[in-house]
Amino acid sequence: MSAIPNLMTMAKQLLAESDLQRLLVLAMDQVVEISGAERGMIILFDENGKILFENARDLKREDIERPEFEISSTIINKVKTEGTPICLRNALDDPTLKKSDSVARLKILSVICLPLQHDQKTFGVVYLDNRSVRGVFKPETCNFLKEFSDFISLAAFNALERKRLKNGITALETELRGKYQFEAIISSHPKMMDILKLVSQVADTDAIVLIQGESGTGKELIARALHYNSRRCGKSFVPINCSALPENLLESELFGHVKGAYTGAIKEKAGWFECAEGGTIFLDEINDMSSALQARLLRIIQTGEFSRVGSTEIRKCNVRIVTATNKNLLAAVKQGKFRDDLYYRLDVINIELLPLRERKSDIPLLINHFLDAYNKKLGKNVQRLSREVETMLLSYDYPGNIRELENIIQRSVTLAETDIIELKHLPTHFTLCREVMQKKTKSINLTEIKRQAAQKAEQEILIECLRANRGHISKTARMLNVDVGNLHRIIKKYGIDPNSFKTS
Repeated sequence: MSAIPNLMTMAKQLLAESDLQRLLVLAMDQVVEISGAERGMIILFDENGKILFENARDLKREDIERPEFEISSTIINKVKTEGTPICLRNALDDPTLKKSDSVARLKILSVICLPLQHDQKTFGVVYLDNRSVRGVFKPETCNFLKEFSDFISLAAFNALERKRLKNGITALETELRGKYQFEAIISSHPKMMDILKLVSQVADTDAIVLIQGESGTGKELIARALHYNSRRCGKSFVPINCSALPENLLESELFGHVKGAYTGAIKEKAGWFECAEGGTIFLDEINDMSSALQARLLRIIQTGEFSRVGSTEIRKCNVRIVTATNKNLLAAVKQGKFRDDLYYRLDVINIELLPLRERKSDIPLLINHFLDAYNKKLGKNVQRLSREVETMLLSYDYPGNIRELENIIQRSVTLAETDIIELKHLPTHFTLCREVMQKKTKSINLTEIKRQAAQKAEQEILIECLRANRGHISKTARMLNVDVGNLHRIIKKYGIDPNSFKTS
């Protein structure tokens, strides 16, 4: 097999691994196998040059803890400082290393040490040596490993960044949940953590908040978090679904009415704005509010004044307004379906919630949360999902978002006879989906599967290389060891715009 297919295959495996420790183990195994080294080590450094992570092959634990006794610190420090690779047939013959105590004492013959770099800064090294055979590392092996080290650098840096981001998110989540009691909002997704941070910043203000998101994404939970983390928390939180009531009834519910205001108004009644005095009113599905009611809402926002239906008496209210919509409100403004002056009054603080399909990392957390909740509620002891059910729930897109997932778990816990949720406990459409997928799988032959996998790997690696080189075609071509003309054809085949990576 030629070097390039091997490089692509290995790079694909490497770039697909997101866990840093598993990535280092995989990379170490790959480079030792390719090179024929007796031993090897990958070391990652922090911003101050101190060892942050390391993974070794055929070195004892005590050797790793005191690596200066078993590997050449001279060689590693040289590569770390200069950022240039070292590939030697016999380290003892190299004039720059003859005086190295570690090289002489360890009788190192063949050695490879490669820098791991990002933005021309060395953040790690790959070290390989052989003390039995002189010249074991052939020139073509060294060249191949130099190319492969670019992918190790890319994968390791991305994994490091993910780990740093995850650690930062965990710390932020701990702080936010401890301080603001966000236990009802189940998420560890980075964008959700940003939203919780924003909620904590604006909760104890009177700023109007517009929450946008598909149905079932938890808009009311965010509204409640805003209220209960404000100085208004001792007063009422009043949620109103504007799409659930006809216009004339919604007006009366919001603003109240006087006796005889309309047929059936047999006594005077206070509206929800009065009931929410000093607290928060949450107007959900604000997009369904009529133009007449929009005008009345605008007046309350501007002056704090309103009057009950059938009355001319002006009343004042002190209420924080939080609104929500599952539609694109700005698009409704452009279509003339929503008042622009009201929209810009509502859009002071805008919170946009992700649909569940865009934060699938939260699905396991939500499943466990709902399992616990419905086990307690139904007196069950369902512990886990079958492998097939777990696969289907993690890959499903949830058009009904979190609410749909909750309903699925509630149904499954209710129907489960043992401590395991099986496929038969899921709604019928999951069984139908499985049958369709099985038919599709049978209709695709092995050659087609291989072709699709190869194309997917080629596209992913090409994108990663373009990103690593900020869209620079020549550098990317050198990294992939293809000529520029071929690279242009591949880029065109996948419809990729190199310019989009120049600022990434």
